[in-house]
Amino acid sequence: MVDFAIARVSDGPDGPRSAVADLARRWPDVSGLQLVFVLVSAAHAIERVFDGDAAEHSEVGQTLRMASLLAADLFALETRGASAPTGRSLLTYWREEDPFFVATRN
Repeated sequence: MVDFAIARVSDGPDGPRSAVADLARRWPDVSGLQLVFVLVSAAHAIERVFDGDAAEHSEVGQTLRMASLLAADLFALETRGASAPTGRSLLTYWREEDPFFVATRN
């Protein structure tokens, strides 16, 4: 999953944002927290490739930002009573309530 995330994050200017929904689509049964972990791990791996110089590679900061926004969505779902939201439940939430991650797809 981390390799998939790294590839998606590096795919164009909207990579980190669209990577989130792509992860949820590809692995709909994993927990949302696992998706957060994958994004953070991908950002860390990219940073390591560039010797920790995240300032020169905006993908790192953007991926961490997307992981934070994903965590906020998970919290929103949990406050609505969802326990351990999955990729599938996130996709439903994004389509019905907050299209930030899915609006990037044409």
